[in-house]
Amino acid sequence: MENFYSAREALKFIIKKFQIKELHIPYYLCDVIRHSLFEINCKPLFYHIDDDFLPLKNFSKDDYILYPNYFGICENNVDKLVQKYPKIIIDNAHSFYSDAKGLASFNSAKKFLPVENGAYLWFGNNENPFIKDFKRRENFELFHKKYKTENLLNINLQKNSIPFCYPFLAKNIETANKTVKELQNQGLIIYRYWNNLPQNYNEYKFYSRLVPIPLN
Repeated sequence: MENFYSAREALKFIIKKFQIKELHIPYYLCDVIRHSLFEINCKPLFYHIDDDFLPLKNFSKDDYILYPNYFGICENNVDKLVQKYPKIIIDNAHSFYSDAKGLASFNSAKKFLPVENGAYLWFGNNENPFIKDFKRRENFELFHKKYKTENLLNINLQKNSIPFCYPFLAKNIETANKTVKELQNQGLIIYRYWNNLPQNYNEYKFYSRLVPIPLN
């Protein structure tokens, strides 16, 4: 395990270490990642994802791929992808307590712990040494009990998964905006992920209708 100031610095270290010239990244992702690639002359090759956050593109065994564990609920996807692609890099920024898998993986402490910065990087498969915050999981289950009949996401958490937030995918934009206002009135801070995408992209539904509900 190696320590870095931020998750983006950890990713840049991976790219330099393996001399990656091209990296497949999803359209539905923070712009910081794309800018980080440009900074070190690594070409981003974009791919789409389906409604279960799985890539809609088939890669070759030699491709370097970045896959985010979206909202900390995609552990099953990670397990499928690491078996298929030997050069996959797992972005666990939303899944601080997940075990390390794939060619390399990194997480972000500030999204889970009361710290300003800090990221951890692993190469290969390693057990995560941090004590899991199961209170977050309990809060997730409470929100799921409330929203599961309306949530369009197919959520199937592994036993020890500790999500970053509860992602509620509303049936339309009006319902999403109404839910955001209700949660804000309860004192919760709601961020929308990430930047706008074209309406003909499958990922547009996540940008426009997904409400990430904080768990702490």
